[in-house]
Amino acid sequence: MGRRIEDDLDARMETTLTAVAEQALRGGTRAGLEALLKASLRLTGATGAALYEGRLCVMKVGNVPARRAQATDKKKRPSVLEVWPAPLTTSQRSVVARFSAFAPALLAAHAREVAQGARQARLLEAKLRLERTVMAQDKRRSRASHDLRTPLMVIKGYVDMMLKGTGGPLSAQAQRYLERIAKVSADQKDLIDRRLSPPVPGLEDLRPVLEHAFAPVKGRATPTLTLPGERTVPVRGTRADWELLARTLAKGTAGAVAVDVHLGPALEASQWLLRVQACPGAALTARTQAVLQQLAGRLGGTLAVAVEPRLEITLLLPGDDAFPVPAHR
Repeated sequence: MGRRIEDDLDARMETTLTAVAEQALRGGTRAGLEALLKASLRLTGATGAALYEGRLCVMKVGNVPARRAQATDKKKRPSVLEVWPAPLTTSQRSVVARFSAFAPALLAAHAREVAQGARQARLLEAKLRLERTVMAQDKRRSRASHDLRTPLMVIKGYVDMMLKGTGGPLSAQAQRYLERIAKVSADQKDLIDRRLSPPVPGLEDLRPVLEHAFAPVKGRATPTLTLPGERTVPVRGTRADWELLARTLAKGTAGAVAVDVHLGPALEASQWLLRVQACPGAALTARTQAVLQQLAGRLGGTLAVAVEPRLEITLLLPGDDAFPVPAHR
């Protein structure tokens, strides 16, 4: 008969621990710890229970004395479950011992939860600080852009009036000086627009996009790709536009016997040169050329197409100002 009672108690403890584990999974480890303490009260008939980690009380339920027993302090165990009044019967001590053995796993998971929550809080705080910093930088950039454009617009206005003869006739030398001032002012305005305008989304590396678009296809000539190997090629513009441009170039030269794709620094600083040569058998339709022209303009570049002696498509593409384009060799 006693054997059957012990077996029943073991089964109840197993069922209880399974329910506690499920509660911890659904509601978090703190809910699991609370369920463990309440279950210990239910199975032992105690009026209070507490879970300690060293001298620290992690959680308690019911009537718990203000101070722990001195004997327990001297044990210095990493984690311990205590119930009040102290268990007297063998079955009560078995429940406490079994639950105490299960508690360290819950406490370790709880510590991980607390650490993860603290990390999330730190990340959120850092994100908010970064957002405030970005907003302040945007305001400063907008103010600086306005302050720099204003005198340029004044200079441009006076130069335009003088070139039109508003201030009287000009000598040839004065005409050249004013034209030079006008050009420098326009260049300076373009520089301000590029550096101080709101950021434009960019592509971190153009090379994988070209490699994917010109990947070997059965029944077609394998393209020859000459790409910078020592560094990435960051460019301005969205990935979708670049992928569409690369696919359009690949389809436009699909019928050629040989296709050569070259990407490298352009003669002009801060630009990349993309050249696609195809011969013979390639014919660029007017529609395809119009799509390429539109995409090149949207990406801030220029397009040139030559048909003789072979199809040659040349694009000058602006680089990302944050990553200088290497000098042309």
